[in-house]
Amino acid sequence: MDFLEHLDARLHAALRTAFAEASAQPLDGLPRARTIVLAGHRAAGKSRVGPHVARALERPFFDLDAEVARRAGRDLKAWVETDVASFREAEAQTFAELPTGCVVAVGGGFLAQHPALAQRQLTTVVPVSYETFVDRLVRDTSRPRLLPDLPVLDELRDLYFEREERHRAAKPLPWATFVARVGLPQRPARVVTLPRGVDAVAFAWAARRQGADLLEVRTDVTDPDTDLSAVARALPLLVAARSRPVPAAWRNLAALEDAELGDGPPAAAGLISFHAPAPLTVPQALTRWEAVAPGSLIKHVEPLGAPQDAERLFELQALLAERFGADRVTVLCTGPLALPFRAALAAGNALDYLATEAAHRSALGQRLLADAVREARHFRGDVAAQRRQRLGVLGAGIDSSASPRLHPQPFDRIDVPPDTVLGPLLHALHLHYAGLAVTAPFKQGAADAVTHGAQRAVNTLVRDGPYWRALNTDVVGARAVLERLRAARV
Repeated sequence: MDFLEHLDARLHAALRTAFAEASAQPLDGLPRARTIVLAGHRAAGKSRVGPHVARALERPFFDLDAEVARRAGRDLKAWVETDVASFREAEAQTFAELPTGCVVAVGGGFLAQHPALAQRQLTTVVPVSYETFVDRLVRDTSRPRLLPDLPVLDELRDLYFEREERHRAAKPLPWATFVARVGLPQRPARVVTLPRGVDAVAFAWAARRQGADLLEVRTDVTDPDTDLSAVARALPLLVAARSRPVPAAWRNLAALEDAELGDGPPAAAGLISFHAPAPLTVPQALTRWEAVAPGSLIKHVEPLGAPQDAERLFELQALLAERFGADRVTVLCTGPLALPFRAALAAGNALDYLATEAAHRSALGQRLLADAVREARHFRGDVAAQRRQRLGVLGAGIDSSASPRLHPQPFDRIDVPPDTVLGPLLHALHLHYAGLAVTAPFKQGAADAVTHGAQRAVNTLVRDGPYWRALNTDVVGARAVLERLRAARV
């Protein structure tokens, strides 16, 4: 599940097992007219996972606490601490006035206070363990105290277990069953990296609006003294130790921590990364991961090398998935010809590292976030179709190509150096792409590589069995225009 990393890491293994069991059962679909209610304890991650659920289902999302405060024009913390009864009244009224069929994350006390409202909708509880509940709320002083006469730890203990009983009594849909029932598409979590020299908060909000799931903040790019608290409200943080350790303040805000292989064990919720300085054989790459425990979340990165050798990366991805789990592995390649292979690998990855725009690429080979979002909307989680029907625009200097804006289907912008030798590249892409639109300066080179000089130029390649079928629709289009002009003159 692409949103699993937004939930309590202590529960990941149990949630994966529960989801697999729920997926095997026959489940009814979800009527569009029913509102989806994400309930549960405070700090469970309802507001964090809610936008991802809503985006996947193409429904509007509301954070009920934020909506109540906005409509009333009141500070939520002060309101709850001084007049909780009127807050509960406003909470129920605001909930009733939300548009039918939306996704709404409700406050920690909603299910306990308004069980009848929740029972009329499709309600699930976003899970959180007691340990994580306490860890998060001890650090978060922005939330109102509900039992201020008690010491904080006593308050949290009493609230958690009292509400656990109330949650059970309300009989919401278990989280794993909910995920299986609504048919959330499985796709890699989209990661964008915070670049140098930008307004971090504005960048994070813009990336969220464009479809990012996680914001990577690296210690070799961002000043470790940077306050990320406002940034974390826009997007969950993936903090990465590169050259310098992750500051404690970042770790406290992070949804996920990335530690490089060989630097010691990562945190409990950690991602383990290995960056190879040169292309490896499959056995060499597997050796690097021998000592890592099965079930770990891992990321393997290496240079592409020669395009005809790219299949080693797909073999490695499959073998690592067998060891660590299909939703625990990310294999990336880098280099001037890496983008199409990286895009094809993404269908089987846990994480997809993307750029919001060409100027913000953090590695050679990253594709644009907009292209990944368009692809997910087109294929709706059908990974098999995504692999059979992948399309690309092949050229040099095409970051601003109009093709993805002119056509509804998704295209990968395969922007390669103008001196690229096309033969080996086209041969390697044949396994992964159903068609390529060829643009400058490669129309003649593609004709030479595919037709061996039988055509002077081509602008379209279509996979036809073991071969590329070469077309020049420029000629067809020009002929049609001339015929229309001739008919008009007659």
